[in-house]
Amino acid sequence: MISRFEIRNCHCEDLRSRSVAISFLHALLVGLLLASSAFAGVVDKKAALGGFDGFVERMGAGTRELGRGNTGSADTASMPGAYWNPAILGFRQNFNYTLNAERRSLDRMGGSLGLETPVGNRMGVGFAMLYRGDINFDVIDDDDQTLGTATPFFTMMYLGFSYRATRRDAFGISLSLGYDNMDVAEYYDGIEMVDGFTSPVAINLGWLRQWNEKWSTSVVIRNISFGRNLSARWSRSPSTDNSIASTEGVRPKVLQVGLGYRSKVLGKPVYAWMEALDYQVADTLLVFDPQHHVWTGRVGFECEIIPDGTVRIGMDDLDAMIGLGYKFNIRIGKKRYLFDVNYALTYESSAGLWNPLSLGVRGFIP
Repeated sequence: MISRFEIRNCHCEDLRSRSVAISFLHALLVGLLLASSAFAGVVDKKAALGGFDGFVERMGAGTRELGRGNTGSADTASMPGAYWNPAILGFRQNFNYTLNAERRSLDRMGGSLGLETPVGNRMGVGFAMLYRGDINFDVIDDDDQTLGTATPFFTMMYLGFSYRATRRDAFGISLSLGYDNMDVAEYYDGIEMVDGFTSPVAINLGWLRQWNEKWSTSVVIRNISFGRNLSARWSRSPSTDNSIASTEGVRPKVLQVGLGYRSKVLGKPVYAWMEALDYQVADTLLVFDPQHHVWTGRVGFECEIIPDGTVRIGMDDLDAMIGLGYKFNIRIGKKRYLFDVNYALTYESSAGLWNPLSLGVRGFIP
């Protein structure tokens, strides 16, 4: 039976390292951290956060929002709304779509899909799917022989609903479900290993208010459930014969507060976005001990420098982003179809990595 394998280019480890040899059980634990954050108190609180914050949120869900610092919760135009803030769906007036894809350094892949539509005059519904994956993982035994390659991946799906209570206020809820696959079971003889795992459903709540033409605010609460302490718990048994111990944990509860400002400078539309995030990495209803919290912030700016052409800059924690976007207007018969194409360049400061391949398209069908 193979006892060790090597995963090269893994984003869970130090991104500077191109090859890391780890034991099978350790690798399985890392894979679980990718899908859901581990229980706080066993590891450092930042490491406990790492799976959810790093793997899901750092790569974002929209190229437009990524280019301005991964900010999107306080903008009624953000897509997919089911991910950023389900309350956004209450402001939809047409059928909207978005499709995004990116290739990051160290063989990391990502992407997202969003579909949303109004329901009546005050309600909206939307679907979002996020994809994260790695390619060309070399699986190596104790004799340093390459047995093949693994392609682990993770998806997160959201189904959101919203109700616009007033002309300026909307409330929303989304249900999220995750699935991950380590893709290494075929290399382990004598163990009835299970590669795939589906996480329990988590609940996300959102509120957004458009105060006037300039200001908007939002509050999003992520990863709660109807279970004990309102915690989104998960339990995974990686083998059908119980030869490998089960693993349990919780996703961190997240409080996300957003602020948006719109104005004009020299006649050009200018927008500013800010978000503050608090991750509670403890399986309790509410804890005030700072040792069980991780705080981070995001800020972004964008300006329409030419008609229909936008430049964006932003910061997500210490990572820097630059974005570009252009809007197209195509007329078919008596109908006009609006869509925009967006690009984002990101720099991961902790690893010194540039990621130049992030593209997305979004639009609506009247």
